[in-house]
Amino acid sequence: MARRRNPRVDKQVRAAIADLIETEIADPRLGLISITEADVTPDHEVATIYYSTLEPSVVSRDPRRSGGDHIPDAEEVADGLAAATPRLRGMVARRAGLRTSPELRFEPDPVVEQASRVEELLRGLDRAPDPGTDRDRDGDDASDSGPGQEPR
Repeated sequence: MARRRNPRVDKQVRAAIADLIETEIADPRLGLISITEADVTPDHEVATIYYSTLEPSVVSRDPRRSGGDHIPDAEEVADGLAAATPRLRGMVARRAGLRTSPELRFEPDPVVEQASRVEELLRGLDRAPDPGTDRDRDGDDASDSGPGQEPR
């Protein structure tokens, strides 16, 4: 019989990773990162950690400052997480109360990208033309359909 996932362990690992990145890792590439979810295998050998980053275009910069702060892009964040993974792996088992240190795999959270896409589609609906604009004054379709042809 297959062992089931333990949601308590997922929560503990997520909280431990988030806390460790904030308190123990001094990499500036990881300053604007959120740990959104952790999926730990039932045998606690592998933990897939989902994260989201702040889009650099979203952050407003103070024009009075010379150059502003550097906001890391998604590739820089992934590099920062890869560099921090060995150190995090050693600490996460102690912090989460696990017997073994799981292999950490960091993945961008797909929910964030999907939410952005939905938002973009909804904005497009606001700009969509009115369906009645393709008709002429007497209500006939304004398309060029000849006799015996279906309107497009």
